[in-house]
Amino acid sequence: MKIKKQIVLAAVLCMAVPTVASGCANSAKSGVEALEAGDYKEAQAQFEKLTEEKDKKKSAEGYRGLAMTYYEQEEYSSALDAFKKAVDTGVVQTTQIYNLMGICAMKTEDYEAALEYIQAGLAMAETDMSGEEEKNSENGKDSAEMIQEMRYNEVVCYEKLADWENAKQKASEYLIEYPEDTAMEREAEFLETR
Repeated sequence: MKIKKQIVLAAVLCMAVPTVASGCANSAKSGVEALEAGDYKEAQAQFEKLTEEKDKKKSAEGYRGLAMTYYEQEEYSSALDAFKKAVDTGVVQTTQIYNLMGICAMKTEDYEAALEYIQAGLAMAETDMSGEEEKNSENGKDSAEMIQEMRYNEVVCYEKLADWENAKQKASEYLIEYPEDTAMEREAEFLETR
């Protein structure tokens, strides 16, 4: 699953941030290794240790790892809560975090919140287009696919909220950008009946 690859990659990258306390570094490394191995109980235990750190940056990374662990287990409400704590505690905010928060909110059928997260992520992506993420073609491709997914989910959220005009507008904009997407073509046809 593509999103799993992105999550594990994000976990590896966020936990690779240099840490001063060796216990914290070990918890981060052990948590990432456990997450990659599918040992969610161990990953959760390691990331929970990080959340207890006095250093807010380390604690925020613990919440982020914890969120990814919950996400992998399809515990979307818990994942969203952990992502919120990570953001509130000061984790580096990325387009990917907001995409995952949007997906979690959609999975819990909170489409208003999902729309807010998706739009925040898309706004962030627009300002980051010249950033480091885009310089690596592999990451640039992953980022482009994630943005496409976010734009698609934006249409879905408007539809679930019965905001037909905005759903039609966003579907039209989406098809201009991604004309090959037959699923959205069918969605746009459906929206025209509303």
